[in-house]
Order: sequence, then C-alpha cells, then structure tokens
Amino acid sequence: MTQQFSSPPHLLMGADALEAAAERLPRLGTRALVVTDPGIVAAGIDRIVTDVLGAAIPFSTFADVVGNPDIDTVEAAARARETTGADVLIAIGGGSSIDVAKSVAVLGTNGGSITDYEGVDRFTARPLPVVVVPTTVGSGSEVTKGAVITNPETQVKMVIVSDLMFAEIAVLDPRVVAGLPGRIAATTGMDALTHAIEAYVAQGANPVTDAMCLGAIELIGEHLVAATQGDPDSLYGMLVASSMAGIGFHDAGLGAVHALANTLGAHFGVHHGTANALFLPYVIDFNLPAAPARFARIARALGEEVGGLSDDEAAARASVAVHRLAEQTGVPRTMSELGVPRDAIPRLAADALAQADLPGNPRPVTLEDLITLYERAA
Repeated sequence: MTQQFSSPPHLLMGADALEAAAERLPRLGTRALVVTDPGIVAAGIDRIVTDVLGAAIPFSTFADVVGNPDIDTVEAAARARETTGADVLIAIGGGSSIDVAKSVAVLGTNGGSITDYEGVDRFTARPLPVVVVPTTVGSGSEVTKGAVITNPETQVKMVIVSDLMFAEIAVLDPRVVAGLPGRIAATTGMDALTHAIEAYVAQGANPVTDAMCLGAIELIGEHLVAATQGDPDSLYGMLVASSMAGIGFHDAGLGAVHALANTLGAHFGVHHGTANALFLPYVIDFNLPAAPARFARIARALGEEVGGLSDDEAAARASVAVHRLAEQTGVPRTMSELGVPRDAIPRLAADALAQADLPGNPRPVTLEDLITLYERAA
C-alpha cells in the first residue's frame, strides 16, 4: 500500500519567531485580515502579535470567531475580508480561528459557500495565503491541510481538506502562550495528546508520522502537567508538541476519539479539546487489544517503566498513564459534567458512526461499541 506524507507549512519557532514572520509577510500580500476571537482580544494577546506583524503590513481585524465555528461565522469573516480588500489572512488563536481563516482563504479565490467544498480536494484555485499564530497548545490546525466547520442545520462538523490548504507560515512564539490559563492548557494539551496517540495507532500511520507522533508524546509527557501550572518553558514545549502531533495526524489519520468528540461538539457545542480529553482514556482501553506493541511504545514515551513486561502488559501501562494525566490536569471525566443528558447517547452514537475519522481507528467500531463508549463517559 502506498503511504504518504504531506509537507506542512514553514515553521518559525522560538523567541523571535514573530519578528521573523514580519520579515516575510510583505511577500505574501499587501493588506491583512486578522481573524481571532473575543477572548484573545480581551486578553490582549492579539496586540502581542499585531504590534509586530502590523508594522510590516496594514491590517483590519475580524474578532467574532466562536468555538466550534459554523457556516455563519465563516461567511461573516469572508464578508469582512471582501470589505477590507485583504489579500492575506492572519489567524491568531486556537483551532477555531485557524479553521475560519483557512476557510475564508478558500472562498477568497474559489467563491461560493464553504459547504461547496466539504470533502477532499473539492476546489482547484489556490487559497489566499494564511499566516497562523496558535495561542493554545492543542489543536495542531496551524500545520494541517484542512478545516472543520459546523453545519448547524445538519449538526455535522464538515471537513474541508486539500493539500492547497496548508498555511504559508506557522509561528510558534512562546510569548503568545506565556499566560495561557491552566484550564485551557489542560484541555488543549490533552487534545494534542489525543492527536498524537490516535495518529500513532491509526490505519494510515507510516514511519514519518510515527516519528512526529512519538516525539510529540514524549514532549507532552514531559511538559503537560507543568504547563497547566503556568511554567513558561513547558507551555512552549507543549506548543511545539502540538504542531508535531498535527503534522503526524494530517496524514496518518485519527480514530474513534474524534468520531465521538466531533459529534458531541456538533450537538452540544462542547469545546473540541475538552471532548477529546474526555473520551481519550476510554478509547485507549477499547483499542489496546488491536495494537499492543504500539501502545507499549506509547507507554515508554510517556515515561512508564515497562522493562521486562510483555507487550500486552506494557500497553496497559499506556492506559494507566493517560488516565493519570487526565486526573492530574483536571479535565472533565464525564459527559454529565458538561450538561449532556444520557438519553442523547443513541443519537450521538448513530451520528458518530458516520464520522470520517472513524475508519482510521485500529480496531473496528460498531454502533454498539460507540454506545458503550459514550456510556462509559456518561
């Protein structure tokens, strides 16, 4: 079987990453639209970025991105771009802002509605250039070749994917995550761990994605707990790990955690990282029999002592490690904590069965399995 690896955007990393991006920005366009959310603006994080990048190119700001962004958000941002005449997008934020910016870039050269491009390779014109400055430590969207946008009519998260959707530049600057609240570091950090683990055991894994995912898992095991406590070096370590996990999963694929989480987010508006963190430990338990050798390597990457253990015994240590991280970071462990009623499970499971990420799971998943997984997390 032919395997693949798609080259991610140009990564600029470290203390002067924003300044390095500013030098390159005028080559991409003449006016920028900054795409961000109200929380980023309220915290002043957008100014950390625009004080540097704004000196290189004039810009306007669209700051109305919502969590689990929907079609209306994309259309509003697209109108803002048309009004201002921006020919380059700068996304500042988590996965929501990044996905909206990438979607607007597609519409900027292809026209129509974002619903026209659901699926893989549904457009032909190269999108407008996008510069991405992630401000959380989990989505990985800065290095992936797609976007996820909610269709509120169908309660489905649409996936738009193309090799043309990579950002031009992804900026990993420690300044923008230095003050990340512990709660957000926890949920987005567990999101990154989900990406790395799911991709490492996914059907589409290959040696290149394996290297990225295992490296990310090691960094997350080293830095996640300290990052939730505000340690700046660990927050930067998690920022890099998130991008590494993103590079891994966009070719290797994902699995049942994302099928469960995307469906929960579409129906109840649950933050994507929170949903992934909720389901990850239970799906690992489900998947252990399908890939014991790989889960054994995950356990070692997370720092578990597995010398002398069989693959099955070592794999079980991966489950122990992830359950412990979930407890240490304080992420939600049940859907009831998120206000999700148990009687929603049959509908959630039916919709999760149709999720595009599900076939990548290392163990086949039935409707009954999905119901059981939702019930474990209820």
